[in-house]
Amino acid sequence: MRLCKAKRYRYANADMADLEAKLQEAQAQRFRIIATDGVFSMDGNVAPIDKIMELAEKYDALVMIDESHSAGVVGKTGRGVTEQYNCLGKAEIITGTLGKAFGGAIGGFTTGRKEIIDMLRQRSRPYLFSNSIPPLVAAAGIKAFELLQESNELQDKLHENVDYFVAKMKEANFDIKPTQSAICAVMLYDAKLSQEFASTLLDEGIYVTGFYYPVVPKGEARIRVQLSAGHKREHLDKAIAAFIKVGKKLAVIK
Repeated sequence: MRLCKAKRYRYANADMADLEAKLQEAQAQRFRIIATDGVFSMDGNVAPIDKIMELAEKYDALVMIDESHSAGVVGKTGRGVTEQYNCLGKAEIITGTLGKAFGGAIGGFTTGRKEIIDMLRQRSRPYLFSNSIPPLVAAAGIKAFELLQESNELQDKLHENVDYFVAKMKEANFDIKPTQSAICAVMLYDAKLSQEFASTLLDEGIYVTGFYYPVVPKGEARIRVQLSAGHKREHLDKAIAAFIKVGKKLAVIK
């Protein structure tokens, strides 16, 4: 968006009334495109894609969805938020990454109509002036997509792990944001505390990241936990025990 120098209108996270107001403001523009994450990376909540599509149709706007945190995770067969909201094929542009659900490697992808992709190949500076991903990474990414088509076993295991982790953390009286993804936000609200909490967890053998302003709003500091289908129950239990130990030490829980 910055590179194309288009005029930008920011709307509040998942706030459809605010989005509609911004679309009304933008009616004089020749083209309008709504850009959204599928899953928001700090909270783990899912964008209301069905409502976004309705507004896009009402105000003649294109839709671009970044499925980086949702592809392979959200939807009945892991096809992201467009599948979850029965909107497959309706968004003009889908972007994603190979660095999360599809193998933890580098690189990403953009899908869309042929004319859109052709234009990006001809005019997109990041594409033109970046090195291509190694063939091995491309092959691994393709295999990950094939595995997703063959079975939901890994996706089901991921959601089982998320449900278990969230339930146990809530039992321990941690404040956990609602999530429909692999992202669990453990709310601490204080920036300094989030840094100290993450550092102390590392001493316990658990690596997580503390996020605070300006990455998240002031007073919304948290520890972000990203779970995986590769985690075994003993891994989760170790992490939960460490959270409880550090939480008591730092007076986050009793």
